[in-house]
Amino acid sequence: MADESQGAAPLDGNAAGGLLHELFALDVTAAEVICDGCGAVAEIGAVRAYGGAMGAILRCANCNTSIIRLTHTAAGLWLDMRGARRLFVAAPA
Repeated sequence: MADESQGAAPLDGNAAGGLLHELFALDVTAAEVICDGCGAVAEIGAVRAYGGAMGAILRCANCNTSIIRLTHTAAGLWLDMRGARRLFVAAPA
């Protein structure tokens, strides 16, 4: 994934799908998240993803607030959702 500090453009939240799949048993990229910074509602797949081999930072496409931080270490997966008011996953049809 691209890193904004190096001038590369961000990818969409789908780029973090593999990491999220390791943590959740379902496809979270279709889940709805509310940004705690501006209140924007978006699917995880529509937010901006920055990162690399160790993990990802998902940022609001509207205000750039860091919504979700996901890090993969030898100890396990770390999930920080301080920038999200809510994550909603719809029941399967």
